[in-house]
Amino acid sequence: MPPKVKEGNCSLWIFQNLIGCIILTELCRIQGAIITHNKDVELGGKATLRCTPSKLYETTQVTWQKQMNGSLVNIAVYHNVRGPKIVLPDAQFNFTVLGVNETAITFWNASIQDNGCYQCIFNTFPLGPVTGKPCLSVYAHLNTFIHYKTSKTHTDATCFATSFPHPQISWLTQGGKMNEKQVTNPNGTVSVMSSIFLNTSESQVGQELICRVKHRGKEVDLKLALPGRGHSHKNHAVLILLSIMPMVLPMN
Repeated sequence: MPPKVKEGNCSLWIFQNLIGCIILTELCRIQGAIITHNKDVELGGKATLRCTPSKLYETTQVTWQKQMNGSLVNIAVYHNVRGPKIVLPDAQFNFTVLGVNETAITFWNASIQDNGCYQCIFNTFPLGPVTGKPCLSVYAHLNTFIHYKTSKTHTDATCFATSFPHPQISWLTQGGKMNEKQVTNPNGTVSVMSSIFLNTSESQVGQELICRVKHRGKEVDLKLALPGRGHSHKNHAVLILLSIMPMVLPMN
């Protein structure tokens, strides 16, 4: 015979579970309830990250966090009584919207260290934290050039690209010995140096050697014409100068 369940205990159990389901449903519903917009900003420029709840909550505090060294770190806090506080030392940003119903921080001199995704956390009652995740993409303009030297039997060329995010260099040619190095500069930009050593034959006279640089969804081609054996240094130096202008192409 199955055990009997007291009616009062059963009603209490149903009520507790119903309340739990309502809270869980509400927590699931408010995920993504913070309106945010990602921003792109040039190195040294100004950008604002903003978080706006899609509905009003009873909020006591807004906390901004950033992923640093694998952990989320508090960088700024606004409390409805104590006001704003910038937690991160030497921060190049501050609050530009004060309040617990909307929040914004502005970067006045964006650096590579500011690049990344952030969290704006609204501490609400009784639902708990409601989170938005805006991202800031810091970029530097691409600088490129190509340097070369030739002899009667070979061409030795080096393609340089400096930017942020990390530029990618490839050579559009068959054969050759390639080598690549990269250096992170004091301002956080990355310089990539890619070299190629080619043996030159008469069959390659007039063919183009192309250094292709990819950066932020675009391609830049730096071109030079391969000289044949016995071709003078002066003549192919002119060809380099004529073909060094970059061509920007959309990436597939």
